[in-house]
Amino acid sequence: MGLNTMVKDNELIIGLILEKTTINKYIIDLIQWAREEEGINIAYYLIQSNDFISKDVKDARIKRIIKDGVIKTIQNRIKRWILKIEKKRNLENSTKHNDHSVTKNIDEYGIKRINYEAIYSKTGVSVRFSEESIEEIKNLDIDVFLRFNKRIIRGEILNLAKYGILSMHHGSDLTNRGGPSGFWEVYDEEPNSGFIIQQLTKNLDNGNIIFRGFIPTQKSWSLNRAELNLRALGYLKMIILNLLKNEKLPDFIDSFPFTGRLNTNPSLKEMGIYLTKRLRHRIKDKEYNNAENRYKVGFQKVDWGKLEYRKAKFIKNPDNYFLADPFVYFFKGENYCFVEAFNYLERKAHISVYKLTENTYEYLGIVLEEDFHLSFPYLFEFEGEIYMIPESTSNKDIRLYKSYKFPFDWRLEEVLIDNIDAADSMMLHHNERWWLFTNVDPLMKGNHNFQLEIFHSTSLNNGDWIPHRENPIFLNPTFARNGGFLFNGSNIYRVAQKFDFYMKYGRGLSIRKIQHLDEYSYIETEEVAYTDYYSDNILGSHHMHSNSIYTVFDIWSTNK
Repeated sequence: MGLNTMVKDNELIIGLILEKTTINKYIIDLIQWAREEEGINIAYYLIQSNDFISKDVKDARIKRIIKDGVIKTIQNRIKRWILKIEKKRNLENSTKHNDHSVTKNIDEYGIKRINYEAIYSKTGVSVRFSEESIEEIKNLDIDVFLRFNKRIIRGEILNLAKYGILSMHHGSDLTNRGGPSGFWEVYDEEPNSGFIIQQLTKNLDNGNIIFRGFIPTQKSWSLNRAELNLRALGYLKMIILNLLKNEKLPDFIDSFPFTGRLNTNPSLKEMGIYLTKRLRHRIKDKEYNNAENRYKVGFQKVDWGKLEYRKAKFIKNPDNYFLADPFVYFFKGENYCFVEAFNYLERKAHISVYKLTENTYEYLGIVLEEDFHLSFPYLFEFEGEIYMIPESTSNKDIRLYKSYKFPFDWRLEEVLIDNIDAADSMMLHHNERWWLFTNVDPLMKGNHNFQLEIFHSTSLNNGDWIPHRENPIFLNPTFARNGGFLFNGSNIYRVAQKFDFYMKYGRGLSIRKIQHLDEYSYIETEEVAYTDYYSDNILGSHHMHSNSIYTVFDIWSTNK
């Protein structure tokens, strides 16, 4: 769709509210995306015509500078220095964020400019539109405004568009209000960082929340801020597409009381603490993500509720391999443990199988190998046939294989879903319907640690896999990623991986009981979580499965 003022029927007409004509990477991406989407028309951008710095504001700033003196000046310089260093060390070395600082002039895109007269508050923090400007904008019939203006917007403009003004806030409304974006989550060593997308109202910090999500907190302020911007924009696009399709905003989600402080720029002391913590975590990171550390697969001949890690036996990793993601299957009197076997030299994995007998194991061989990486060999039976859904995210699909001579001879039955960046998929047959649980990166950038989605179908083969109406089910790195299913009678438990601060993948497990599952809703509750282990050599555990005879799991361990 071209971006112009030629308005067609059934188009969603969007106006951007800006402060300046120089736009950042994320607005550029939004404009380019809209150009490719049929029915999305970013037709206008609104920008103030009058200088917002009044004499009173200038005088107030001068007085504040004099009052704050040298300390404030030093504080701002250190802040800029931190961002400059992190840009060079982190952003420029990131494949996702190396273009974070790219800017352009919006006039390059041919979007019609609408100048408005701004009426500023005494401090310049908030802004209203003049009556003349309101009348002019009213005649444009804009469906929705997208705010990229740091000022608080007040007055009639809030209700001028059919769907109001949508705004992204790069911080959790539950725990982190204020700013700067992405800093305090890293400073406070939180495992996740939140964001919301809201419809602005006259009540500051209490807009109508449309979407709330959490991502893994990144290793630095700059990376965290960039990731929050990237992910929030992705979900804003999703909301825009749904708005075009449904001609209404989604139901607003619940707000909750806020008991914390309103964050502001860090002080000199806090920035010093931040730098000290960054150094300490870099050292710890080398210990956790050490090249000598390995995943290992453990097993014990007990049902999963009786498992004790300290009593388990471990399968020895072959040379130049680690083993992970075990699933155990009982067949004709034998117990077979299927695992991911990752080859360090080839930098990809295949699926291998071991036979478990009492407290011993026997390697049987490779059962499935492709030109691309395979892992997480989820197995299940249907109508006398045994199927496997291994992770094939590097091939951007979800595949179903069938065994013709168990435990060997696996052949591709069909591609369940194509053109998807998904990992750790699990299948469940429940209430005469198939349910596919999978961890998706909607931006196709390979991060599967925080978004759980469910698809369902009435048929396993040649099924029409329908996205669950609540997708994404979860958007939280502390419990979204799959780590197996466990069963106890009619009770079904989803094992979830716990992602820890400083990008510690596989730090722990959460066992979560599925309370309700149908086409309209999904409810699960955490029963127990694990992040501590019997040995200091065990740094994490991110997978568990059982066939009621054997329980298998993996650990992330030092190689001592």
